[in-house]
Formats: sequence, structure tokens, C-alpha cells
Amino acid sequence: MVWGMKMTKMMHLEQHPGTNPESFVTKIESFTDTVIELESTGYYPMGGGQPADIGTIIADNFQCKVVDVRKNETVQHHITEVIGSPNVGDLVRCDIDSEWRNQLSAMHTAQHLISALANEEWGAHTVGNQIGFERTRIDLQFENRDLFDSEHMQDLVNTEISKDIPVRMDFRASSELLNDPLVRVNMDRMPPNIDVWRTISIGDLDVCPCAGTHVMSTGEIPDIEITRVKSKGAGRLRVEYILKK
Repeated sequence: MVWGMKMTKMMHLEQHPGTNPESFVTKIESFTDTVIELESTGYYPMGGGQPADIGTIIADNFQCKVVDVRKNETVQHHITEVIGSPNVGDLVRCDIDSEWRNQLSAMHTAQHLISALANEEWGAHTVGNQIGFERTRIDLQFENRDLFDSEHMQDLVNTEISKDIPVRMDFRASSELLNDPLVRVNMDRMPPNIDVWRTISIGDLDVCPCAGTHVMSTGEIPDIEITRVKSKGAGRLRVEYILKK
């Protein structure tokens, strides 16, 4: 981090559900032809397997499209179709693309469901994922991958979706998560310098440290369809799924 650099306040971390994001007003901290940094932002930066939000930034003498968001020392909003030239300190209105955010939120909560149920049913551990607007993939590590049944997996997930289980967000201490049997990730592999984690809980099924965006309840997720299962080496399968229309 550069000494004296202001950190961008990331509003999405305190917001749940992540669907239907509201417009917000903030100030420009810095500006180039391709990147804007804001005093605070509701845009989700790419991370945790979830793509960044997209949308628009508008002021009296300026407008642009946000096509990517990355978090380094600050949050950088990558922009195109720039009209006008703002000044540092100008107020701007930011509009996040709701269709994009809502789909990715549903995809992300579905990923948590699949990971939890695969662990419960076959003892599988999620070792990678990439959430997408059209389809999502999850890499699962099994002791015996031959036992995996994709149709059964699909039925398990869609049953939990139909139950309309509440999805909650809170903040929990690392020590609490270490002793929670619903936490299925290996906390010993998580960064040791974080004492309090933002967590997403799905009823009494799963608790997961996560900075991503999610739906309010599983009933907001369309049924999933597993479209492909591919070998990714010893004991590992890549499961791809879509959300039915």
C-alpha cells in the first residue's frame, strides 16, 4: 500500500441481499481515461470466483460505462465510452446493472448449495470455482469420485431451492468459525491476519466466509441443471451448471 493512500469504502460488504442494487452517489478520488477511483463504491470488484459488476457512472458534465472493477490497494473502476471530463471531488451517480448482479448473486448462492451438499453427500471439498452469467463451474475433490451422481446432485440442490431457505449475512470471529460444524472450508488455509469474517449462512446447511453477493433466500434461485461433468485429475471432477429459465 502507498503511504497516505485512502482506502475505498466497499459498501457491498455491509449490504444483503446483493440483488437489485440501488443507485448511489459518491465522489471521484482520481480519474484517467480508463480508470476511475471513488470515495466509496457499491460495485463488486472481481474476486472469489465472482466477476465484477458492470454499470454506469454519470455526472452533470460526464458519463461512462463501467466494464470491470478490480481491488488492489484501492478499488479501480475500468471504464469505456467516456463522454466529458470530470474533476476530482465531483459528485457522481453510479448505477449497477441489476440483471447482471441478480444473475451472478443467484449463481453464487447456488454454488454454495452445491459445495455444501457435495460435501455432505460424498465428503467432497470445493477446490475451485468460476461463477459466470450463463454457466458456472465448480471443481470438487473426492476420496472416491466414482460415487458421484450428477442427477442426484441436481435433485438435492433443487430440493433445497424449493424449500426457500433464508440466506443470511453476518460477521463472525475466526475462533467461532473454527468450531462451527457447518463451516465446510478449511479455516487453517484462510489468511491468518483476518480476525473477523463476513459470512454467508444458508439455514442449517452451510456457513461460509464470503465477500460475494447473494440472494435473500434459496427460493429466488431458478432450478439448476448440471450440463457437464469433466475429469480434472485424480479424485477431482469439474461440475458445470446453468440456471433454468
